[in-house]
Amino acid sequence: MVGDEVYRERIPAHSWVLAAGNQVFRAMLQGPMADRHKETYNIPTDPKGFQNLLKWLYRHECGIQSMESGLITLQVAIQYLCPELAELCVEYIAQHLNGNNVLRVLQYIHRYCPSNQGSDNSEISTAPSAPSLEDLDEFPQTCVDPRVEQLERSQHTVHNMTQLQELCDDADFRDPTACCTDLFNACLELVDRETRLVLASELLEEVDYDTLELILRRSTLNVPNELPIFEAVQRWSTAKCKRDKLPLTQENRRAVLCNLLYHTRFLQMNNEQLPQTACLLTANEFNYVSGRISGHNMTTIPPTLAPHLSEMDKPRCHTPPGTPQNANIKNKKKRTTGKKKYTRKELMLDIVSCLAVIFD
Repeated sequence: MVGDEVYRERIPAHSWVLAAGNQVFRAMLQGPMADRHKETYNIPTDPKGFQNLLKWLYRHECGIQSMESGLITLQVAIQYLCPELAELCVEYIAQHLNGNNVLRVLQYIHRYCPSNQGSDNSEISTAPSAPSLEDLDEFPQTCVDPRVEQLERSQHTVHNMTQLQELCDDADFRDPTACCTDLFNACLELVDRETRLVLASELLEEVDYDTLELILRRSTLNVPNELPIFEAVQRWSTAKCKRDKLPLTQENRRAVLCNLLYHTRFLQMNNEQLPQTACLLTANEFNYVSGRISGHNMTTIPPTLAPHLSEMDKPRCHTPPGTPQNANIKNKKKRTTGKKKYTRKELMLDIVSCLAVIFD
């Protein structure tokens, strides 16, 4: 029986085929703790993705026909340590990746990549990972840090991956998430190149906290100024408050945003753009940022802004669309490789030919 409590589907399969083609099924069906007389197993995974896994184990074929199917099958392939199927899913997803679906893909891929991926070498934050007791008292009691639920899910996934790896022979084990790194980087490059399209997407309001933070921290986003960034943050806070059934007040918006608000680089705005941020900034924060933009020497720094000032003061160095960041390197390589490389024999033949023309 494959599925969750809401929907389950009976999917028949031959135990010897599964055990022969997959080390997870081998441990489950033929391992020392396996019940060889058991005929029915409850598998809490997506039925469609599991059917694609069976197609791969039986015929080395896969019925991926949509982006959603590719993502679901990738999750199942990673869960059951099938790197070949995971690579096939990643290849399909990469071929159909665009600005309209990159957020969906990035949220899926982000959980399978190292935490330092996509950091674009920014400075390590020394800010505490939890708010102070004074700030915590100001938060609504019904609001919970939006990162808690995602963190619990990611820890559960890593825990299961470790358990499965222990069941397999280290010599035969291949990390099925290894192929996700290139797709993850391709997603980030697309976000940098199509930033305005990505920020205007409705999917932005549905992404989780960590994915949005990953995007907002990037210094290579292709935006003319910070106003589109702030508008995207404001839209996300509205959607999050509605999902959590919270009134749309400034306090609730700031509570669900946590540090997301301060990844907007307010010090890169001008006096015409800044007034639109007053709906989320406190009076002290707004006055400080306004004074800094106007060139005044502001001595009193609001405590909420202090850990983020260095990031706020850095401009985003985006590359215009159609010119990748490594275009100069590629052009340089092309110019270098375009020159004729002489061997010693060819050089001697050219010299002899020149002398023959001169003395002819």
